[in-house]
Amino acid sequence: MRILRVLALGLMTMPVWAMAPQDEPVVKVVEKVRPAVVNIYTERIVEQQVVDPIDAYMNQFFGGGMARGNRILQTPVRNLGSGLIIRPDGYIVTNQHVASRADKLKIRVTLANGKDYEAKLLRDDDLQDLALIKIDSPEALPFLGLDKLSPNLLGQTVLVLGNPVGYESSVSAGILSAKDRTLTIGDLTMDGLLQTDAAINPGNSGGPLVDSEGDLVGLSSAKMSVAQNLPVESIGFAIPAERVKRFVEDAIAIVEGKKAPPPERSAAVVLKERFGLGLKDLSPEESVQSGYAGRQGLLVVGIDKGSPAEVAGIQKGMLIVGLGSVPCRSLEELPRSVRQLKGGEDVKVTVLGATRQGNFVALRSGAVVFCGVAERGGGVKGKIAFRLS
Repeated sequence: MRILRVLALGLMTMPVWAMAPQDEPVVKVVEKVRPAVVNIYTERIVEQQVVDPIDAYMNQFFGGGMARGNRILQTPVRNLGSGLIIRPDGYIVTNQHVASRADKLKIRVTLANGKDYEAKLLRDDDLQDLALIKIDSPEALPFLGLDKLSPNLLGQTVLVLGNPVGYESSVSAGILSAKDRTLTIGDLTMDGLLQTDAAINPGNSGGPLVDSEGDLVGLSSAKMSVAQNLPVESIGFAIPAERVKRFVEDAIAIVEGKKAPPPERSAAVVLKERFGLGLKDLSPEESVQSGYAGRQGLLVVGIDKGSPAEVAGIQKGMLIVGLGSVPCRSLEELPRSVRQLKGGEDVKVTVLGATRQGNFVALRSGAVVFCGVAERGGGVKGKIAFRLS
């Protein structure tokens, strides 16, 4: 009798919420979302012209006289990331830094079922770090629609799906730790980001964060690994789903001809409008001929009258070699932070000048700070201390 009572007591104290693993909500969410998550592999060829050091030396000190010819180096740059199919006809959203725009760009997409496809980059936005790519499939593809998004509540469970360090179709879990975070990565500052303690690692970029119902929370973007020279764990960032949805809707409307694309706002245009600087790329040969000994930078070819550049003493023929802490190599590679400038911000511009003295060239450098760059004709701290003539 006592044994029966013990058994009965044991049955009464069993957790009423116990369920089979296959019935767990997280398992069901993974089954729902995983087929729409893809692995993305990109490869682009970077060409670099290398000046022969003997040519540079002879041009700088003896006015030429020896030409061995420059070399073109071609270097493949490979990238790894994740993406999310958002329509059955093959539209995929991912991070821009995963599908970077470049000549000779190859994008390969692998579905959860192992099928491979070549993809095309249709639209991208490097300031939002978002890109739209597309694959062509004869059959409808599994997808996660953007009609219903997560409410994004602090503390809610989130799942991260993607391709961390090459481990395909991985899943990690955590909570939504914070919202409206600001993160600076290189020359890009992003605000309004989500923070999570779910594991986000290289290769997760562009993969989805979803909630316990499988609705999109955001798109994995970055992980903080070091802060104040100390290792950091469990701090990852994602682009909110609302922002992803707006980008996707605009991008698809433009691709399908339903909306005109906005005018491109290049960094060069911003520098012209705000600083009064007319700039051009400087080839290695032009750099040597101008006395800059092959140094990279942007050649000043025009100064607007009354502009901050004129007030600061910048002249035609000078070389802009730095904006803030970022070196200037070409107009295409100008820091994205230039396009994010707001009125009243201070911007340090580093300048190089080459003055010929017989067969020798004297190089001098200087820096000036533009402040209140939205205004013309003032807002300059300091002045270039040398002139070219």
